Amino acid sequence: MSHRVYRQSMTTPFSERSGSPLRPALLRVMSSMWKQRERSVVCPPEPRLDGRLALVTGGNAGIGLEIGLGLAHRGAEVIVAARDEVKARDALERIQTETNRVANFISLDLSDLGSVRAAADQLGEIRGDRRIDVLVANAGVWPTRYAASAQGHEIAFATNVLGHHVLIRRLIDDGTLAEDARVVIVTGDIYSLVKDCTPDYRYRSAWGGQLAYCRSKLGNLWQTYELARRYPELTVVATHPGVVDSGLIAAKDRVLANIKRRAFLPVKAGAQAPLYCATQPDVVSGAYYHNLVGRVLLNPDDAAADRGKAKALWEALERLGLKGDDS
Repeated sequence: MSHRVYRQSMTTPFSERSGSPLRPALLRVMSSMWKQRERSVVCPPEPRLDGRLALVTGGNAGIGLEIGLGLAHRGAEVIVAARDEVKARDALERIQTETNRVANFISLDLSDLGSVRAAADQLGEIRGDRRIDVLVANAGVWPTRYAASAQGHEIAFATNVLGHHVLIRRLIDDGTLAEDARVVIVTGDIYSLVKDCTPDYRYRSAWGGQLAYCRSKLGNLWQTYELARRYPELTVVATHPGVVDSGLIAAKDRVLANIKRRAFLPVKAGAQAPLYCATQPDVVSGAYYHNLVGRVLLNPDDAAADRGKAKALWEALERLGLKGDDS
């Protein structure tokens, strides 16, 4: 069986900017859906991951569940981290039944740093003297109205960015994450609609909630670059899984439902790019991988290429994470 693979070091034309910044950004997002069902990457079944321990946030449903299944099919023992224990238990049963591999659950609400700390402690009970070899930061929320986290931060920022940052840093500091671990951060080309990612963004409309999500995806890219720079022993990559029918975007009318059915990727297909980044030996740490074009080489004026803002975000996350310790 043949497999579609990434074309390495391919500069995507989507990152070019000219005229109105919104227009090329929208073209880039639309281009990400163009014939993606035919063009999207398929992850090879090798190499095997027997004996490896993998953690998937949001692994109870959608592409997170399919990522967990893919890792387990390759031999890994999977830990599903999620808020919804009922869905998580169903996911564990499916993983174990379909792959004949051990799967475990930890309760994790990324929007609450107290829950993040408790989840890190629970991981110690599950793993014993083993370390996590693969971490897929997949969980995310797309708010439809303004909400704040337990620590008072905008909810998309708190969940998609800050919660993952604190979790990863905790796992590094306490030795839970293997020194040469693979860390995959799920993002998306939709980040190109915005220019910044901060904890204090406020909005009133559903469009504002979409922009909050876009800002968090830009933050995920900045996280990737800084984590890779500061911890060169790790392999850290960001990935655009495709525009996936994962339930993150609700189809409230027939038109949107029809678009999703025709243009969006099924969740199993959407898991392939993250699985590629989690398993294949040729990925480059600090890089951004797209399900259609492979490794993306961003133009210098792309917001995601702003190393100054990436550094500033990291420093802000460090401060906010420390404040969360006292909350």
